[in-house]
Amino acid sequence: MEALVRALAAWRVPRVFGQPGEQVAPLVEALRAAGGEPEYVPTGHGESAAFMATAHARLTGGLGVCLAPAGPAGYELLGGLDTARRDGLPVLAVLVADGPPGGPVAGLDPTDPAERLFAGMCRHVRYATDPGRVDEAVRYATTTPCGPVCLVLPAPGAPHRRPAADPPHRRSAADPPHRRSAADPPGEADPGGSESRDPLSVLDAFSARLPARATVTVDGDPLLAGYARQLRSRPGLVIGDTPSGAAVPYAVAAKLADPDRPVFALTSDAGMRPHGLAELVTVARRWPAWPDPRLVIVVFGTGRPGTEDVPYAGWARLLGLHGIRVDQARLIGVACHEALTTPRPTLLTLTPHPPPHPPHPDRVDLAISVAAKRWQRYEPATESA
Repeated sequence: MEALVRALAAWRVPRVFGQPGEQVAPLVEALRAAGGEPEYVPTGHGESAAFMATAHARLTGGLGVCLAPAGPAGYELLGGLDTARRDGLPVLAVLVADGPPGGPVAGLDPTDPAERLFAGMCRHVRYATDPGRVDEAVRYATTTPCGPVCLVLPAPGAPHRRPAADPPHRRSAADPPHRRSAADPPGEADPGGSESRDPLSVLDAFSARLPARATVTVDGDPLLAGYARQLRSRPGLVIGDTPSGAAVPYAVAAKLADPDRPVFALTSDAGMRPHGLAELVTVARRWPAWPDPRLVIVVFGTGRPGTEDVPYAGWARLLGLHGIRVDQARLIGVACHEALTTPRPTLLTLTPHPPPHPPHPDRVDLAISVAAKRWQRYEPATESA
């Protein structure tokens, strides 16, 4: 455990994103005993940890590190690691294995099905049989061409049984990476004043108000990705290229990497449910230390039949964040202004669902043109505090 902490500190890794658990507790304690260099950031889900490590690597160019116990929790890392694999990003996935004394150890057996999954996803899988192997894994993760590397650590008390050989990696080091408020007060929506909220109008409202140095993360939902075209020319824009659920973990990682920079996450209801709710807890724990507390999460309600109306804004308020729910189109502009000027993280929910199809290309092009003209007129001195 200490060898890994020393190696990460030597490579100036600022933080490790990980899912808490009994198996990883000794490593977490070792990180804390080192004075928080690197810092441990607990996440609500293993996939969120991998998303955050991937976002850190993408935004900073440095090594992103995620942590999970081997077994079912470790499998959750695979979704986020796939993004790092396809984009050729430097990410180290640490699995802490456990097992009965003298018996098989989960994650240390090359014939284990889980091991084959990680061998197929990562450039290399290395076993921490000695400190040199730890340094080797970190070095591989940061060597061009980059891509995820898996390091398996034995939990204290688990047998240190060296496998016959490291499992074959998916591609050789010579292979190139895959590139590629006046808003409604707390309470129930007003069904009488409800009307469809077009995401294009919301994006237009935000584009007119975004600070110059904003980072924007957009969920990989095809509908939102299509509507986000008008923001792609903005420096700092990050697109979460996973099917769903990446926008909020990416936004948290972006804020931790640069707390002086305002961050905005655009996600759908389907993207908010799997990871967003849990990561609001991470935001609630961390935001008081941020010099610029502006982190705005915009949730577009789907309103699909059979889905429950989750009170995201109410959940945010329970955690001490600011929550706004908008049910009338005429209040979108005022709600966006409130979200951007409130001195704490804000969750803005828009209901009901967006239109079922992306807007006509001519309308999108017109919105892009209008937004571009507004940016040309933008004066940094008028930026909202």
